[in-house]
Amino acid sequence: MRSRYSAFALGGLGEYLFSTWADDAPGRPPQDAAMLNVRTVDWQRLEIIQASAHGAQGMVEFKAWYLEDGHENVLHERSRFRRSAGRWRYVDGAIDPPAMARAGRNDPCPCGSGKKYKKCCAGQ
Repeated sequence: MRSRYSAFALGGLGEYLFSTWADDAPGRPPQDAAMLNVRTVDWQRLEIIQASAHGAQGMVEFKAWYLEDGHENVLHERSRFRRSAGRWRYVDGAIDPPAMARAGRNDPCPCGSGKKYKKCCAGQ
């Protein structure tokens, strides 16, 4: 997540950003990654709120602050990643996600892994 944020913040790294997207990810840009080279906002800082990994599935919840038209805004997202060929690749994300409810031990894990909470994020 940090490397993708840095690539967006620096700009001009569209090929890197494209290579970090999962091949079958919904919303993946077309093969021409030139549009990813353009900085559309001035990224200020990144705060990782929560991260978890379970096998080849991962989740990162973050807030990224940026300036646009002289106003500070925040992007709050919960992103899903999948490990493929030894690299984490972005799958999709929920923007402005609702707060994760506290799960009971036998409830499905709120990270979306499909496992019970006690076998997933409760042990971290």
